[in-house]
Parts: sequence; C-alpha cells; structure tokens
Amino acid sequence: MNWNQLKKPIKFILKLGITLLALAFVFRNLDIKALVLTIEQADIMWILGALIVFFASKYVEAIRLNFFFKAKNLVLTQGLNFKLYLLGMFYNLFFPGGIGGDSYKAYWLTKNYSIDLKSVISSLIFNRINGLIALCVLIALSVQVISFEQTYIVWVLAGIPLAYASYITAIRRFFADYKESVFITSLISLLLQGMQLLTIHLILVGLGVGGGYEDYWFIYLISGIAFIIPVTVGGVGSREVVFFYGSQLLEIDLSVAITLSLILYCMRAMVSLFGAYYVLSPDKLKLNS
Repeated sequence: MNWNQLKKPIKFILKLGITLLALAFVFRNLDIKALVLTIEQADIMWILGALIVFFASKYVEAIRLNFFFKAKNLVLTQGLNFKLYLLGMFYNLFFPGGIGGDSYKAYWLTKNYSIDLKSVISSLIFNRINGLIALCVLIALSVQVISFEQTYIVWVLAGIPLAYASYITAIRRFFADYKESVFITSLISLLLQGMQLLTIHLILVGLGVGGGYEDYWFIYLISGIAFIIPVTVGGVGSREVVFFYGSQLLEIDLSVAITLSLILYCMRAMVSLFGAYYVLSPDKLKLNS
C-alpha cells in the first residue's frame, strides 16, 4: 500500500482525533446539568421556525453557486443545482473522510456536461470566497455592538469597502469570467449571512435567551470561520471551542452556546439527509430536472 492510498485514512484519523479532543475539552469544562436543562426548556416552535429559515438559506446558497456555474457557461436548472447541493451536503457531513461534497459535484458535472474540471473547481472556490468575504463583513459590523470593549472599531469598519474593492478589482483583472456576477453574488452572500443570523436568533429565542443577542451573533459569526477550516470531522468541535473561549470574554451563557451549536448540527444533518435520496437513487439527478 503506497502513500496515496494511506493519505486519506490517515487524514481522517487525525481529524477524528482533533474532533474528539476538542469535544472532550469543551464538555469537561461544561455544566452538563445546565446543558440538559437548557435543552429540556427549549420552545420547539421557535426551533422549527429556525429550521425553516436554515433550509431556505441552503436554497439561497445553491442559487449563488449557480451564478458562478453560469459564468463558466455551465447552465443548470435550479432544481438540478439544488439536488446536487443537497447531495454535496450529505457527502460532506456523513462521509467526511472520503469523497467530499465539492469533489463529487465536480466529478458529476464533468462527467455529464462538456465542461473542464478546472472551470468547475474555480466556480466552487469562488463561491466559498464570496461567502467568506460577506462573513467577514458581518463580523466587522457586529464588532461595534458586542459587550467587549474595542479600541480600533473605526479601522475595522474602514476595512469593509477596502475588502470589496480589492475583491472586485481582483475579479475584473484576473478572473474576467466572473465580473458580471460579482455584484449579484455579493448581495446574495450578504442576504445568506443575514438568514444564518436569523436562524440562530430564532434558536436563541427558543432557548429562552431574553437579551444580549449581539454577543451570540458575533461569536457565531467568528465560529463560522473556524467551521470552514478542515481540521475536524464535519466541523464538529471547532465551533464548540470558539463558543467556549467566547464565553470567557463575552456575556454569553456557555450552556446556551453549546446547545445552539448542537441544534445547528442537527439541522445541518436533517437537511443533509435529503441528499441521501440522490445517493440511493442517482437516476433522479436528471439533466433537465
């Protein structure tokens, strides 16, 4: 067995180890009784409302990706595009050590359409970059309302137009194929991040949080950056560690924050299960659907 064959299982074992260590660290410092009480007292109707918004945000995210595909002359119906998106979510969540969601989408699209792998990968990467910029913008905006005292808030806010100016300039100069979609995709990303914040706000209301939402919004946005760094299995553990340290600096309840994280993971798993249908019935991924 050569190194290429060993690389994936070794990478998965390392990720699993980091995940378990992160969860062990957080739960060792957590009041389990308070966590259980928080879960028991949750209002299910607010949680269901959050789930609906979360599902809608995934549909919006798929729409954004489709704009990047169209920029490369890959024309997909929104129905097919969303099916592929759900399938990718399923692979990412339930097969984190094997075939990633983006890898499978790239494979499927190059197999069924006359498009090169480089173009598909480029679209997938810019979809993520676009979302990351919007995430950083909301972090910069939320900094001014958190309970932690900041000294350089003006400079943080000044970075927002600079970030977008740099992004647009880079697109127009080096990636001209995307210049027509840069404005609409940036707006969609901001809308998407707003929907994500609405999701966690509804969860927080369902958990009985009566105020101080700004700190929870901020730490959730920060945890979003940790979540996308591929060092744990499915992002599990990284978000919880951010919540733990955030509770040391901000006015948030760690039990509520961890419950929020667990509910978000369950929501992601529930939505991802829709993608399992297309794993079991790949013939349902029709080109004109």
